[in-house]
Amino acid sequence: MAKVQTNICVVLPYPPTYSETFLTAHVEKLAAIVRYLKHFPVDTDHPHFKKSLTNRAEVLKRGLKTTLHDYVFNPTKRIYLRNFFKAHNVKVVLAEYGSTGVGVLGICKDLRIPLVVHFHGSDAYSTENLDRHGESYKHLFGYASAIIGVSKHMTEQLVRLGAPQEKVYYNPCGVEVSHFHQNPSLVSPLQIVAVGRFVEKKAPYLTILAFKKVLERLPDAKLAMVGVGPLHEVCRQLIKSLHIEHAVDLKGVMRHDQVFSLMQQSRAFVQHSLVPKSGDSEGTPVSIMEASATGLPVVSTKHGGIVDAVIHGKTGFLVDEGDVDGMAECIYLLLTDGKLANEMGRNGREHVTQNFNIETTTRKLRDVLERYSR
Repeated sequence: MAKVQTNICVVLPYPPTYSETFLTAHVEKLAAIVRYLKHFPVDTDHPHFKKSLTNRAEVLKRGLKTTLHDYVFNPTKRIYLRNFFKAHNVKVVLAEYGSTGVGVLGICKDLRIPLVVHFHGSDAYSTENLDRHGESYKHLFGYASAIIGVSKHMTEQLVRLGAPQEKVYYNPCGVEVSHFHQNPSLVSPLQIVAVGRFVEKKAPYLTILAFKKVLERLPDAKLAMVGVGPLHEVCRQLIKSLHIEHAVDLKGVMRHDQVFSLMQQSRAFVQHSLVPKSGDSEGTPVSIMEASATGLPVVSTKHGGIVDAVIHGKTGFLVDEGDVDGMAECIYLLLTDGKLANEMGRNGREHVTQNFNIETTTRKLRDVLERYSR
């Protein structure tokens, strides 16, 4: 007997940004059974839209039409969203991010539609988000059928926030391993690569400081950094003040095929994630999983879901948050030992294939959604 597919509605707060590949993957991988809310007329005079306009200018240039906040705070659009659920006979709602779950909670309760909430990072950790949504999260956890965290650390955090243990699931965002090819690190140049937003929790300035120490020992080493964000100009000035402009290339935003090509030209991937004053933390960074899928050893920190994605001493190296000297030493070791880099890269690809393959993680996500569909 053919399996009956469930009408799953994926609700996003806004169209995915360039760095939110995990959201795009969920939509695409669940495409046969997804009702994706997008391209609705927008009330540009709404204050929440104007806030989104300020914070996500680069997204708007690519065609942002609306935000979830318009539906939450605009009565007319709340009715539209409610009618959308009814018209499409939605059986279960997947809310991407905790705040999105809060936004659709009332409608799901009114229509008695099961709600599954997928947390990804700052929504589970940031003190600003927790202060804003703390009370609402309690109601959300009470109604939601399932609450998903992308790292083991995050599932523990969700329980600490009040989510019932029996409702919490661990399911990381995976990567399309088949789209990546093994990087021939034995013949790659003395280049390391970092990919991610220039924000506090990724501490790109510490990556630069660690690289400066490597450069003192390996004058031919190169660092390529992909991404933009509020710390981008600060990092540019730091690079200039350290007189290492010749060795550090700030790439800005790149297409995925360009990022994969850059990884192919590199010896290792580096990311110095930490917990900033805001409390924000990583989930399981997709860029790290993609690097491992490419066959790059990873040098990172003992932070959040990174400890799930990187096996210290086998697929890369993990140092304490803020340990610039330790990170520099690990980078130097990989740049000067191609055999070790190649072995760790192979181990990393195998680890990601077995544990973070998007086909597997999406199947588990679909299983959870269908388990609780009405």
